[in-house]
Amino acid sequence: MVAVIFLVLLFIGVPIALVLAVSAMAYIVSSDNAVLFLSYPQQFFGGLSQYGLLAIPLFMLVGELMNEGGLTRRLVAFASVFLGSIRGGLAYINILANMMLASIVGSANAQVAVMSQVMVPEMHRKGYDRSFATATTAAGALLAPVIPPSMLFVIFGVLAQISIGDLFVAGIVPGLLMAVGFILVIAVLGFIHEYPKNERLTPRQALRNVVASIPSLSVPVVMIGSIVGGLATPTEAAAGGAA
Repeated sequence: MVAVIFLVLLFIGVPIALVLAVSAMAYIVSSDNAVLFLSYPQQFFGGLSQYGLLAIPLFMLVGELMNEGGLTRRLVAFASVFLGSIRGGLAYINILANMMLASIVGSANAQVAVMSQVMVPEMHRKGYDRSFATATTAAGALLAPVIPPSMLFVIFGVLAQISIGDLFVAGIVPGLLMAVGFILVIAVLGFIHEYPKNERLTPRQALRNVVASIPSLSVPVVMIGSIVGGLATPTEAAAGGAA
């Protein structure tokens, strides 16, 4: 019966947390062992006591503040200073901006929700195929769980009692290698399909984009630098990034 309830709730789209809770309740009722209900409050409060997990909503807050405040678009403008004028430049900008945003958000779902609103319409307007723009944005969002700060690293570090700072440091090189791989694929496709070039920025425009991006770039420096330097825990660093 428990398995049937689990599968039915899962396939009708009930959130997985509620599926697990209801399935557990069904097991307790079917096993006629109501004393297990007493463990529910204990488990709820035990979960709340995990100080390290508080970093996750704080990372989400940082990403939301950046998106609503227009800082995400400033990161895109900053990336255009270096890659905008080459063939397929907007696709390179997409990956580079995703890489910079990954050092702030830490969640692939949150990142693709932000970047799809910024990059996909712009790439389509500049002559890129919408499917290619969507695929590039989705691939770039996969950098978020690897490049620190990663929510998955936080969860794993808390559960496995491993240093979250060490996990963050370990994710830097793989994240950069993934970004390089994406860029190489874009270079090959750009040569084959002759993707459009962007207009070259004037020195004045480039300087303005760089200056405007400084607050955005300072956020990952504050968060990752304070963790790696031993000045703050991931939760404190996330709070500092939000501030």
